[in-house]
Amino acid sequence: MGLLDREGGAQEAEHPAVRILDDLVRIQSVNPHYGEDARGEGGVADYVEARMRRAGLRVTRQPVVEGRDNIIAELRVGKPESALLFEAHMDTVSIGSMENALVPTYRDGRLYGRGACDTKGALAGMIHMMERCASHPELLNADLVFCASVDEEYAFQGLTAFMSLQIPLTGAVVGEPTELGIVAEHKGCARFSVRTRGLAAHSSVPYKGDNAIYSMMDVVRYVKDTVEPGLARIGSELCGSPTIVVSTINGGSQINIVPEACEIRIDRRIVPGETPEQVLAGFERQLRESLPDANLSVEPLLLDPALNTPHDAAVVQAAQRVAGSLGLNPSLRGVSYGSNASKLQAWQGVPSIVYGPGSIDQAHSAEEWVPVAEVVQAAEFYYRLACNYQLD
Repeated sequence: MGLLDREGGAQEAEHPAVRILDDLVRIQSVNPHYGEDARGEGGVADYVEARMRRAGLRVTRQPVVEGRDNIIAELRVGKPESALLFEAHMDTVSIGSMENALVPTYRDGRLYGRGACDTKGALAGMIHMMERCASHPELLNADLVFCASVDEEYAFQGLTAFMSLQIPLTGAVVGEPTELGIVAEHKGCARFSVRTRGLAAHSSVPYKGDNAIYSMMDVVRYVKDTVEPGLARIGSELCGSPTIVVSTINGGSQINIVPEACEIRIDRRIVPGETPEQVLAGFERQLRESLPDANLSVEPLLLDPALNTPHDAAVVQAAQRVAGSLGLNPSLRGVSYGSNASKLQAWQGVPSIVYGPGSIDQAHSAEEWVPVAEVVQAAEFYYRLACNYQLD
């Protein structure tokens, strides 16, 4: 193992789930979207598959894109009417400026390493849970399905491929850093571009042209002065209000030409009760009503639903009971980031929660870490939930 602060959790660091996490951090699994040195999820997939097969589980290696496969393990105990999914992604963002990113380092009760928080800590806990359950299947009241997926950090291709199998499920637990909080709601997003078009002319005779950047100034002003203040009137009890950000702007070709085109990209975070399609359509309609003379177009970039799991769903109720029995916080939370859970709920109708060790504040950071104690607690939570879950 890595360097260990002996005053900060030597016993916890020897827990099987932490040893699995130690192994996972050593395997580079940067999403190929993030650079030439990215190796993808192949090494982690091999590791997960080997462990699941040794545990005697039925394992499927599902090709998603070339060299990148989901690993799906099933533990069938004759309870398909209560099938429960555990899902966590294998890819990470780029190593960036993180030092010794692939060397698990233990300090002050924390494990440092790329992916330790997002989301190999949850993945390790779920692997350990599946191995424990495989040893004692008689304790289960539900069939278990486990999916270690690819491409969550970019385009969700892994989860999309998994859902195409249409495996019957009655609930799902998605591993992400929630500080051991039970997340039943989270924000989604509508990302889109707005383009304005003008007429190019020589900058010495600007009156012969139509400046697309000036037209875009009206769009940006509309977003800042009209749309953004109005979002305070919309909200979710657990997730708060939506947000909107003009994130990038690009216009013009050179200094002596009146620009004929300008583009901005907008990130609009949605809350439970909204859909990204409705948000985008409403934005475009109201923008055109406010600027009827503008020559503009609006194009979607990413439409990602919010998570809005009914609080009386079986997986939510079971999670609350298990958390209470472990002395953990059983209250429900909402978060501002997205996850694979919203896709399972919105696109396949599977009631889903998000749960895992660590804080989103450490995810993707130059000093990514996860509390070792939370990895142990998450592993126990997953196991107890697997044993206690059943559809009433």
